[in-house]
Amino acid sequence: MADIVIILVILSATLVTIFAQNGTDVKDLLTKLFSTDGYNKKIRPIQNQSLSVSISTDLIMNTIIEFDEQNEALKTAGYLYLYWTDEYLSWTPSDYGDVYQLFVPQDDIWKPDISLANTYTSFTGLGSSFLNVRLYYDGTVLWKPYQVLESTCSVVITNFPFDTQSCDLKFTAWSYAKEEVELNLGANGIYFKDLAPNNQWDIVNSASNEINSDESAVTFTLKLKRKPGFYILNIVAPVVLLSLLNAFTFVLPVASGERAGYSVTVFLSLAVFLTIVASEMPKNSEHTSIFSVYLMTMTTCSTLIVMLTLVEVRLSIRTIPDQPINKFFQLLYKLAMVLRCEGCKTREKVVPKQENNEMSNDEPEADKVVNEFTTNWPDLVDALDFLLFWGFVTVTFIVTMTCMLAAWSAGQE
Repeated sequence: MADIVIILVILSATLVTIFAQNGTDVKDLLTKLFSTDGYNKKIRPIQNQSLSVSISTDLIMNTIIEFDEQNEALKTAGYLYLYWTDEYLSWTPSDYGDVYQLFVPQDDIWKPDISLANTYTSFTGLGSSFLNVRLYYDGTVLWKPYQVLESTCSVVITNFPFDTQSCDLKFTAWSYAKEEVELNLGANGIYFKDLAPNNQWDIVNSASNEINSDESAVTFTLKLKRKPGFYILNIVAPVVLLSLLNAFTFVLPVASGERAGYSVTVFLSLAVFLTIVASEMPKNSEHTSIFSVYLMTMTTCSTLIVMLTLVEVRLSIRTIPDQPINKFFQLLYKLAMVLRCEGCKTREKVVPKQENNEMSNDEPEADKVVNEFTTNWPDLVDALDFLLFWGFVTVTFIVTMTCMLAAWSAGQE
């Protein structure tokens, strides 16, 4: 019951105020302010022209429309909440039917020529001619110019796709010095109450500050964090899988005749992804993406794999009588044997005893048991495949984990 009474009282007070105001009162007030008093919008709204006009400034952010990393441009939508005191636009409400506020076109009164200083496209003033400002009886003016803001934003792509960007929106009263018009921050600086979410970026933090110089300006800073899901599924994951396929080149038998074509195909696939990633990045040399370094490293490994594949094809067609296996390849073969089975030794060839059990006294003792390297070139290539496969798998794993963890951890800061 008490709530109903309160509501009725509020409604009654509102109705009294509405009925107390009529068109004649508003018309007389407008005539008094703009005709009788001779209001001139070219004069700063302060009696003592040696003082500055103080303007409180807040930014209400509605949405992030687009962040163009290639051109380093941020496109947002929102409006400034500006209010100041116009000493030439005050009246006594009781003289005009208790009219406490008015709406007038924004071009009919003095207003600061505020504009976005770091604009990307065109340098224009805020607001439009069809917008109104709200006037209060004590001279307070409230102006809320809605604007699609296109500002420059320096992009740091080091941690792509886990990157965080910091973008400034700098507003300045272009024609005035700080001694004439002073832009001050409002209560909270930036409001996100009606912010519509963006499907690529989240606003994780914000800041606002006044420019402490002769310039009359304020700066609003947005800290944007990329949503990496799209890039992980469409770029990062395929590149990691292709990098793993690089090593599986050495699983394919040389005799199949498909190894060279397979390795070249993987190389070209990585080159395509390198082109795609490059197209997403700004064309500058100040910052290098960790992911680009990773992709270039994997492309280099792919190039090395293609070269080793061709060398192995060449080795596989050698014959022992024509080209004996040298010490270097023997060492690699023994290493592969040890890694395949710890404790295994190279095969020993024992010379069988003669049937008459007679040995020439002229033969050296070492000829009784001769340890000879008896493998052939195809077996050596198979051992090289084992070493190269696990070598490149290890390199791929270490490089992948290092680069991805570095980008991810830096992006969390």
